[in-house]
Amino acid sequence: MINYLRTLLVGALVLSSSAFAKSLEPNDDLERELAYLAAERQVVVTASKMEEHVDKTIATTTVITQDDIAHIGARNLIDVLRLVPGIGITQTQFGWREIEVRGVKTVLSEKVQIMLNGHPLDHNLQNAGSAWVYDDLPVDTIKRVEVVRGPGSALYGANAFLAVINIITLNAKDLNGVQTSAGWGSFDTQQYRASWGKQFDNSAEAAVHFNFTDTDGINSPIPADSLSAKGLNSSAPGKSQLTEGRYDLEWQLGYQDFKLDGRYINKKAGTFFGLASILSDGRTQQDYNDYFLRLSRTWKIQNNFTVDTQVFHDFFSYDNTWQTAPSQFSRNGLQDTRTGGEVQANYHISDVQTLISGFSYAKEQQSNLIDQAGPDPAHLTAALPSTEERIRERWGVYVEDVWDPLKNLRLSLGARYDRYNDFGGTFNPRMGFNWEFIKNYSLKFSYGTAYRAPAFGELGLVNNPVLLGNPTLKPEEVKTFETGIIAHPVSGLTTQATYYHSAINQIISQVPVQVAISQYDNSGSVIAEGVELEMRYEFDGSLQGSYIGANHVLQHSIQLGRQLADVPRHRTNLTANWAFDNTWSSFAHVLIKDNTSRNLGDTRNDVPGYALLDLGLLGKNMFGKKVDVSFNVYNLLNKRYYDPAPASLNFIGDYEMAGRTFFGHVSLRF
Repeated sequence: MINYLRTLLVGALVLSSSAFAKSLEPNDDLERELAYLAAERQVVVTASKMEEHVDKTIATTTVITQDDIAHIGARNLIDVLRLVPGIGITQTQFGWREIEVRGVKTVLSEKVQIMLNGHPLDHNLQNAGSAWVYDDLPVDTIKRVEVVRGPGSALYGANAFLAVINIITLNAKDLNGVQTSAGWGSFDTQQYRASWGKQFDNSAEAAVHFNFTDTDGINSPIPADSLSAKGLNSSAPGKSQLTEGRYDLEWQLGYQDFKLDGRYINKKAGTFFGLASILSDGRTQQDYNDYFLRLSRTWKIQNNFTVDTQVFHDFFSYDNTWQTAPSQFSRNGLQDTRTGGEVQANYHISDVQTLISGFSYAKEQQSNLIDQAGPDPAHLTAALPSTEERIRERWGVYVEDVWDPLKNLRLSLGARYDRYNDFGGTFNPRMGFNWEFIKNYSLKFSYGTAYRAPAFGELGLVNNPVLLGNPTLKPEEVKTFETGIIAHPVSGLTTQATYYHSAINQIISQVPVQVAISQYDNSGSVIAEGVELEMRYEFDGSLQGSYIGANHVLQHSIQLGRQLADVPRHRTNLTANWAFDNTWSSFAHVLIKDNTSRNLGDTRNDVPGYALLDLGLLGKNMFGKKVDVSFNVYNLLNKRYYDPAPASLNFIGDYEMAGRTFFGHVSLRF
């Protein structure tokens, strides 16, 4: 199968190579496509739960379209997020990816709310966060990704703390038939996708997506003397290999005004580094299952009044076996479920004012806990007494008013109150304006608060002799204000400058209470502020379809009087896309990251900064608009660069990331 697809890709490249020599001629289809893509990039629904122009929203928003994703050669969601200003990606010793937003990051990325078609994906009630299941989400079925930076709890409740990332996938209308795609690349990486969608009539539609991904990881080298120093097998390959495999199924079914949608994911992974040692065998295994099922309907009460209703059921489980020492293994597992519903009323008071209000309820439950240890995976016994299941109930009510008192002025005011049975209530407002004070020049300002709910693991559900839970925890809180200017000084050029200031309080962290024993507590605070600069220029005329872009962030995040560890002060993305004609284009991306400092007490030198260069070639709409192909080279200059390792793993140094890698991709439409 792989050889066949490789032959197909090579054949497509050879048959279409003459296109490079042609200049771009006037083409009505191309102009219509470019106009459609431009419109896609200008519209956002996540910022206010209503469709609005990006330039009109009060929130700082980035929209990445399907066309953008194809040009950059993204293999998964993380590849997409790397290009968003204010967002950085690093690797943890467990193999999970950390999503840093505006100079703040945590191992579990629990302060970022990831959604799929508007449905929150934070199903892991034990540790919060959803990045460790959705970080490598395939992109072939994604229509657009909307990233709203800043607090979002006024609309979305828990964990919409630093950012909301809404992944919007292709529907039946977008597909209109069968689509398949395949990709392969370095480290035996393979990706396959099959999609089908059809609108049967004006009242029925269906879309189904299936994805499969498998990779051997990044093969980071480990010095033999480091293995020997820990009493490990120094004759081992000397590589830390994060194997990952996943498959998922997504469905969208609609009949009249009803819609049934959901997604199931099974993900298996090894580990990047062990908890206490470098793994010398393959018996470490992470196994995750995650799905949601949602039934929704929009009720049209009047022409200007609609009500959106939904009921949902979410499920998350893991069963992980870890090698923590050469002859010591542990097994941990659980099941989390969330069942609830939401009612949202949308009242268009006039052409210039919309009122949105809603009520949500959810019951969350955790059960089937596993906590075992032993000399090998076949001989494990219960490490601690089992803990009874935990149940949490919560409800929330919210309201938002979006009003344009003048043609060039938008005001937005909203708030949400959430109530939990285990830690109480929290109130979070948001307000702001967007004012086009001169034609093509807009000033915007917003202020909002958000919260991150304590997870079951932090409240004390799972027994741990050295890390104690705390049932009196309160939510983490953040207060953020930001202001910025969006400008279109000349045709095709969009620029934006944003200043933000966030005060994070009641941070849930581990505090020592005895020798070698810690407990979760609301302690500490962080002040994060920075400037985000963005620019994108779309060429016209004979270069239509080409663009250049850049974004730069200067961020300063302070805790206990010093810069947060593992977070750069500066980060820059430079992008360029060159359209040779209406079929072929090339893409270049440069990522420049500043040095990052260490944690307090870690005497190692700072983690060096680096610059990486990626190049790609994309061919679209070939063979009767049925075939797209791409080929990308990442880290073209084979730069050696590192993500920071904690002080406990300093014997192996920091994590050396992948050198030069390749990925080819072909997509077929029927």
